[in-house]
Amino acid sequence: MKTLLTATNVRVFEAVARLQGVTRAAEELETSQPYVSKQIALMEAQLNLRLFSRVGRRLYLTQAGELLHQHAKLVVGSLKDAEDMLLRSAAASQKRIRIATTTTGMYMLPEWLASFEKKIADLETTVIVTNGADVEQRVISGDVDLGFVANRPQSRGLVMNVVGEDSLVLAVQKDHPLATRSSVRLDELSRERFIIREPESASRALTEKRIFQKHPDWRFRLQINHIDAIKSSLEEGLGISFISKRAIDRELRSGTLAMVPVNGVDLCRPICMLSNAQKCGSRIVSRIAKYIANQTL
Repeated sequence: MKTLLTATNVRVFEAVARLQGVTRAAEELETSQPYVSKQIALMEAQLNLRLFSRVGRRLYLTQAGELLHQHAKLVVGSLKDAEDMLLRSAAASQKRIRIATTTTGMYMLPEWLASFEKKIADLETTVIVTNGADVEQRVISGDVDLGFVANRPQSRGLVMNVVGEDSLVLAVQKDHPLATRSSVRLDELSRERFIIREPESASRALTEKRIFQKHPDWRFRLQINHIDAIKSSLEEGLGISFISKRAIDRELRSGTLAMVPVNGVDLCRPICMLSNAQKCGSRIVSRIAKYIANQTL
């Protein structure tokens, strides 16, 4: 709904009323005297009311002006509070980063964040671990500033940088008969029971495409949607699994799991950093994105 009073003319009126003069109001508002005088004249003409009476060089409020001034003080005060709130929020957001990542990305992200935070103090970071499709959707919607996925994105409107590489490897319990093998053929795994990820997982999609669709008679024993639970199941000997090598580096070093090369199987995949092509992030988001990209050169 259109009104005669606007934030601009109310600000001008309030300054003139409080300072009792056009000159001082213009100085405070950092504008010209003619502009201030014009705004007051337009207000009086539009309202068909006199808001000021002049005595010498000073302006005094009329009865109508006094009534308007009571409301103008509240409006200007409320606008000032809003400005202060927005400035505080903007200052805080300058060091705030929101990230969504798949599980695989979490095996790289902490190192990047730790080294970046040595350069930027008081960095506030929120990390959401979810599946690849959800990561893409959160970046597109603006819910997060950056996303990390273990495959090339399917969605449009995303800026992608390959920041690493991962591969799925065959992992078995340390006492499994395959653990001591230097390599195995794919057909030798037909009697094994596999532990697999949930259907939404990029790891599941890659193994389905390159292995399991060609061997529909192979047996699945467990479907688990959490990589730590898969590692625990492997350690208990509940099956074998194609799993991210980055995810089991610690277990391989400690000897609780073994990695078995499979002849002729290539399950390499890129680790991609995603940002929204249509939305400009804050300066801190741009800096960390550039920093991570440079770590992989």
